[in-house]
Parts: sequence; structure tokens; C-alpha cells
Amino acid sequence: MLLFYNGDIHTMDADNPSPAALVVNDSGRVHVVGSFARCEAAAGRNAQRIDLAGRTLIPGFNDAHVHVWKVGLLLTVQVDVRQGLARDMESIQSRFRERAERLPAGTWIIGRGYNEATLPEKRHPTRHDLDAVSKTHPIVLTRTCGHMKVVNTLALQMAGITLDTPEPQGGVIVRDNGDLTGLLQETAMGLIDRIIPDLTDEEMALAINAAQKHQLALGITSATDPLLMPSHLRVYRMMEARGDLVVRVNGLPIRRPDGGTETLPLPERFVSAMLRIDSVKFFADGGLSGATAAISIPYKTIGGQGVLRFEDEELFELMFEAHGAGFRIGTHAIGDTTIEQVLSTYERLHARKPNTGLRHRIEHLGLPNPHHLERCKAIGVIAVPQTVFLPALGTTFRRYLPDVFYPRCYPVRAMLDAGLTVALSSDAPVVPDDNPLLGMKAAIDRKDANGEPLAPEQAITAYEALYAYTMGGAIASGDADNRGSLTPGKWADLTILSGDPLRTPVEKLLELRVDQTYVGGQLAYEA
Repeated sequence: MLLFYNGDIHTMDADNPSPAALVVNDSGRVHVVGSFARCEAAAGRNAQRIDLAGRTLIPGFNDAHVHVWKVGLLLTVQVDVRQGLARDMESIQSRFRERAERLPAGTWIIGRGYNEATLPEKRHPTRHDLDAVSKTHPIVLTRTCGHMKVVNTLALQMAGITLDTPEPQGGVIVRDNGDLTGLLQETAMGLIDRIIPDLTDEEMALAINAAQKHQLALGITSATDPLLMPSHLRVYRMMEARGDLVVRVNGLPIRRPDGGTETLPLPERFVSAMLRIDSVKFFADGGLSGATAAISIPYKTIGGQGVLRFEDEELFELMFEAHGAGFRIGTHAIGDTTIEQVLSTYERLHARKPNTGLRHRIEHLGLPNPHHLERCKAIGVIAVPQTVFLPALGTTFRRYLPDVFYPRCYPVRAMLDAGLTVALSSDAPVVPDDNPLLGMKAAIDRKDANGEPLAPEQAITAYEALYAYTMGGAIASGDADNRGSLTPGKWADLTILSGDPLRTPVEKLLELRVDQTYVGGQLAYEA
């Protein structure tokens, strides 16, 4: 037994929101919450007493949309060129060149993280920039949003991409005055992805393990990994069987990989204490910071209206296969054009096969209008937005997004007021910092990297933000009965913070630190 006492406890359970103490039983579940005397009696004299000493105990954070294995690859084998590490084209090249000098010719070099809008050059890297790094290593550089890749000439040649290569549906091979730039957008990325050698299962397991240790240090005890190929599923199942998962994972296998018309089969359902596989993922458009999300009017600066990945009927048929089989669906939909398509499709699913009890998700839900939110509420759609995009990408949004969309940009206040379940998340490694406290701060103050608020009327309270980062994520993954709040019977997934995020001024939230993280009543991280 564990007895936590002498601090602030936020259970996120309205029936007992701020008890004086909490007891965890030997099965790793919350046993009793209430007065110190009641908890002391329930714990017994042999309980391990944990004096919070004025600190704050909360449910473990749930990052409801984070690419765990991609975060892990940046921590292990890939080149990280996100803004804090590579601020201009030369420094991007330098980081890749350092890697090339250590690897034999012919070895693939993969990296991620540039954002042309924040580079002083104000442009995408090109194949020529990467050729200057190496002409003997195939090089692939993914934009921070994950919706574009730049490759060098050798990689283009190995993939057989020429000026005459037709573009796949929902993708763009960017050309400039009859020359291949090396930039591939949306489904065209698959033309490269399909020839990149796979990592071994053990290499992928090491990456996932590194990412999960990183998450524990942030107080994250549950996460949804929303883009799994069969190889990732295999590794997660392997790790679960070996007892190697230290953060609980809800996996979303992809149905249609980039770069082709192949549809992957529905996954085998699997639910255990550490791993849940009973949902699937679709990509319906691109990213907002890269101006590929499908919107109803042209983008500023570069024009165009983004990329819609599916025709309506194809999307419906693919989704109905999953819906009819009882799988929850999470669909990436950011632009208003895409949200309309996806919502209409979800409505058709429920009309064709109603009363399933399935609550589908919309990942990001970046630019909804009020009518979209009403329709989401009517069919139980769960919103999974990322307020952490505002400090990470808000200045880029202002560069490309038409001004008329600003009030609707990730409108979490409107989502909550419409009655939606909201699960906040990071989408890392799209952002360089996946600290849930930063996501909470952004939800409360809505400020970009320059300290300028974007749609400040969409701000929410600290309690609402914490609920969305705990209970909201549990509801979104189908785990409302076993995590998300410190309710007796649920897993004792706990985070101890140095201070109270509900009383700390928003400008000081990032001064709080994670002192300890528990998963199933076991200490998994200590600062």
C-alpha cells in the first residue's frame, strides 16, 4: 500500500475533487481517496507513506496524439533539425554532414524538423542543398509538420522519380521551372518511404523505449500513437509481451499508407493493461503550418487551397469497413473543407449503421465553424486538438492562414462550449517541446512564439486544460473506466508536480517540474 498525503490532490473526479489523502493498493490501483484519517486507516500501519510536502498530486498526463516511435527515432537514430537545434540552412546542412561523415557511402540518412517559415532563408531546402551535404548517401529530410519531405538527387534516382513521374492522388511532386526541387508533399512522400530500408524490430523497440522514458520525465503515463504500420504493431505487441512498455499506449493503425492505393487490413483487436489496439487512422488532408490542409479559400503568401487526400465515396467505403466492424476511427482533418468531408462521412456511417456506441475522433480539428461543432456534438465526435501548436507554429499560421480563419484556429473554447469531449495533445515531434504544461499554458494564454495571442477568446481555464490532458485523453481512447482520474478502482497512474498547476499564474506554469511519475502504483520516474 502507498499513502499520499500533505499536499494538494486534484483527482479530476467531480465526486471527490480535492481529498486530503489517497491510498494505492498492492494491485496498483487507487484504493481510497478522502480524509487523512480514513486513508490512514485503509492503508494500514505497513503502508509506505509518501509525504507530498505541499506538492501537487494529479492523474498522469495523457498525450492523446503523439507519434511515440517518431519521437524515439529523433532520440536515437535520426538527425534532429528542429528550430532550437538548426536555425538556418547552413546549420541544417552541418548536422546532416556530421552524420554523413560517420556513415559508409550508400547509408540512408534520415532527419526531421525544419520549418521554412522560421528559417532566415524563408524557403524549403532543395535537393541541391542536400546534394551539398553528400551525393553518395541518400538523404531524406521531413518538414516539422510531417507532411512534406525533401530528398537529395541520389534518393530521387533510387526511387525512380523523374520529371515524368505521375503524382499520386492526394500528393504533389514539386517542380520549379521544369526542375525537380526534391520536395514531395502529402501522399507523394510514399514514393520515397517505400524504398527506405526498415529498421529492425529491436532498433524500433529501442526508439519506443527512449521516447517513453522521455514521456515519463514529463509526467505522461498514457499516450495515443496515431500512425502505426504493421511493423510498428508487431513491435508494440512484442514489447507488451516482454513487459517493456512503461507508458500505456493506444495505437491507431493506418488504413492507407502514403504513396499508393493499397489499403491495409483491419488490425487484430488487442487490449491489455499497457496496450490497446481497437481503433484505426485516416489522413484526410495536410498540415496547417505547411499550407497543405484543405481550406475553402486560398492561403496567403503562397496561394493554393491545400490537399484533400480522398474522394468522398472512397473515404466512406474505407471508413464503413472499420465502422461496421466496430473499430473507432481517428481522422486527421485540419482545414474547413476537410472537416466538412469527414463530418459528412461520419454522419453517413452512423446513418448506415446506427447505435454502435462508437465515438469517432477528429485529430486536430483545426478550423471548424460553429455548425461543424454542433454536428460533432450530435454524433459524439471527440476532438483531439493541439494548443501547443500556438507557441510552436503560431507565427507560421499567421504567415499562411487567411485572416478570416484566425478566430477559428484550434478553437478549444468553442469546442467545449459546444459540449464536445476535448483531449489535448502534442503531436510531437511536429513540435519541439511536448511538455503537457506547455500545452496547458497555450490553452490558457493562446500565445505564439512572439508572445502575441492568437484568438484569445478561445482560451480555456486551467482546470479545463488539465482535464483535457488527463480525463479527456482517457475518454478518447476508450479508457474512461481505468484511467484519467484518481478514482477508486482505476490504475494508480500518478504525477507529482512541484506546485499546483491550477493555482500557478499562467506565466509561471513552465517553472513547475515533475518530481515523480507512477504507473500502476510503481515509481517509474524520479527527478
